[in-house]
Amino acid sequence: MPSTTVISANHDLVRRLMRAIESGAHGEQLRGYFHSEVEQVEYPSLVDPRVGRRGPEELLAASTTGVGLLVGQRYEERRVVEAGDDLVMQIEWHAELAVPLGSLPAGARLHTYSVLSFGFDGGRIRRMEAYDCYDPLPAV
Repeated sequence: MPSTTVISANHDLVRRLMRAIESGAHGEQLRGYFHSEVEQVEYPSLVDPRVGRRGPEELLAASTTGVGLLVGQRYEERRVVEAGDDLVMQIEWHAELAVPLGSLPAGARLHTYSVLSFGFDGGRIRRMEAYDCYDPLPAV
């Protein structure tokens, strides 16, 4: 007998957010996924050695700033651990640059092994933290 996996409402929300981002949604198109007081934290990575923090408006603005930067991007879910209103997801992210970025040429492929931590409030994402481990950037 095949096993059925039950996906929580919070897990489904994160999956829908990822599909929306993959399809090119940005800015106001994403607002409904987030609590009005959402905080995004990005921990130091190969691409940015600083801790970055964004509130709701900065988060949506950053999603719009990235439009046109990538030819496409894809999230592959590897593992999920969930307890109450907390969900931790291990993913792989794949992307291709549409335009040159720093020393990277257009067409460069990017890949991360990431752990994303989400907190929820009222059926929306209230906290989002990212730990991104990039593969070595392509040589120029």
